[in-house]
Amino acid sequence: MKGNSYYAVYDISDDLVRKNVIRILKNAGFIRIQKSAFCGTLVNQKKKDLLEDIKKVIADERDSFYLILTCEQCFGRISIVGKGFDRQYAAGKRSAEVL
Repeated sequence: MKGNSYYAVYDISDDLVRKNVIRILKNAGFIRIQKSAFCGTLVNQKKKDLLEDIKKVIADERDSFYLILTCEQCFGRISIVGKGFDRQYAAGKRSAEVL
């Protein structure tokens, strides 16, 4: 089943909360592309599950978490300066990252 591509970005001050968010994202198959940014692919139910898990650990009054939908065409048009990431792997088109 094919899912949609997303960017997950956050601003979380507490180390433990941030570690929990990172764990949730990695368990959902997201890969880290920056210190506070991940990308990955989700189907609708997995998206709902991910957001519910995130809501359980962040503090609404201090933290922010964004899950940004991006179309496949737009995802392929990312402009990167400096060290990049494996776009095919992040988009779920390759099952193992080639290093």
